[in-house]
Amino acid sequence: MRSEISNPDAYRAANERAAWADRSARVRLEISGPERAKFLHNLTTNDVKRLAVGSGHEAFVTSPQGKTLAFATFLATDDSILARTESASLESLLPHLRKYGVFDDVAIDDRTAGTFEFLVAGPEAGSRLASRGVELPPEGDLRHRAAELAGVAVRVVRESPTGRPGLTLIGPIGGADAVRASFAEAGLAEVDPATFEALRIEAGTPLSGLDVLPNNLPQEVGRDARAINFVKGCYLGQETVARLDALGHVNRLLKGLRVEGDIAPPAGSAVSSEGKAVGSVTSSALSPGRGGPIALAYLRVAQGEAGTRLAVTIEGVGEIPATVEDLPMLPGD
Repeated sequence: MRSEISNPDAYRAANERAAWADRSARVRLEISGPERAKFLHNLTTNDVKRLAVGSGHEAFVTSPQGKTLAFATFLATDDSILARTESASLESLLPHLRKYGVFDDVAIDDRTAGTFEFLVAGPEAGSRLASRGVELPPEGDLRHRAAELAGVAVRVVRESPTGRPGLTLIGPIGGADAVRASFAEAGLAEVDPATFEALRIEAGTPLSGLDVLPNNLPQEVGRDARAINFVKGCYLGQETVARLDALGHVNRLLKGLRVEGDIAPPAGSAVSSEGKAVGSVTSSALSPGRGGPIALAYLRVAQGEAGTRLAVTIEGVGEIPATVEDLPMLPGD
């Protein structure tokens, strides 16, 4: 029952040079209309009203009870805000936005099928794209700008879901083949899904609908500094988030695990300490850089300190030793 091994050549390229991954399966929603900022400000944990054109941020879309309907990034353009998340969250996110959208002058359009989303990651990501004539956005997480590659109009976004320097290109689906061909001409290796999982789990980047579910509280994800503004004022679910902030802690947190052996534990695998359940795995992969399986897991705070020895129960295998790590858990850190 050995886990699927990610591609070591693609992994090495992302670490040492540059490689690209197709993330087009993610959801891209365009929110337009004169009240778009006010609308999203009232439904998310971050300060959308002060989001300047050309910038972006992370945020949680919260329910009235303060639970996480989705974990997303928001990019402000001249005439819209682009929300991006994982397809697993669309079923809960889109009806929620449309339900509250009737109260504001906004339009919500799903641009997923008509667009591609490619990530170029690695220390040479910027120079490889610049060599193809792409104008890069200013430095800063989620800064973005309109540009062109291979005759295709794209939006270029600075972001690092793999923990390595990265740039995302979003453009019309009709131009995807031309952009892929340009990547090949630039010598960029393609990262397969298994390798991307290893890279993003090392980076501690959670995926909405996998690592962030509707039963999670925003503070459990450990992205407070990036995704929650505690002084922005009222929004749907704000009372719960503020109460947790006042208490100073949550009962569990998303942490990293280094698992012994060669089997990446499936999502939902129980994590225990001295025979008592203390958490569960949300996602995992085999990491070439860490020499074995790694995972993200929600753990009780008391057992979540880095270096704590735990066990993961894998069905059909039994208990496998594991060690808690702080995020990110990049090789060499």
